[in-house]
Amino acid sequence: MKKLSWLLAVVALIASGTYLFVYIYRWEWHRALLVGLLFVATLVGLCSALVLRRLGKLEERVLSLAPDRRPDGALERLRAAPAETRPFRWLSPDALDRTHIFIPVLLGGGFVVSGIAWLIETAAGNSARAGVEQQLAADLQAIAFPATSLVPTDAELLAGGDDFADDASLRVLLGPAATRALR
Repeated sequence: MKKLSWLLAVVALIASGTYLFVYIYRWEWHRALLVGLLFVATLVGLCSALVLRRLGKLEERVLSLAPDRRPDGALERLRAAPAETRPFRWLSPDALDRTHIFIPVLLGGGFVVSGIAWLIETAAGNSARAGVEQQLAADLQAIAFPATSLVPTDAELLAGGDDFADDASLRVLLGPAATRALR
């Protein structure tokens, strides 16, 4: 299986490298970038696998040459250590009659109460929205834009005649119609 995976990785590296040069030759830059990323990823994977394989061989050699460094009685001390306690004591069958179940019930009750409070807040917001919007509209009326335009239209300026004839920048803004009307 290891030989098959190495063979597939080498074939992928060769294929992506070949297509990288093909796409660069054809000036297909987007495809070349994608295949280049695949090439680099395959190359990094192969190099990492080679380094890890070499480190594994070195570790095996060091362990075979080094004496056994485990302290005497380590296994006995591990077995004599107290057992790890279960994190949820209130879930054990013998503890169901005790008050350990109080905290999950309290948390569940808090969840239900929060849901009810959210429903009440939503209903209150929906019922009060019409009055709040009317009050806001009345408050904003004082600072609203006027009903008539602040800038006169082209027709109003042209109808005004000579009042604006001497303003060259205004004629530029109004365009050819203003220039023709002045002639």
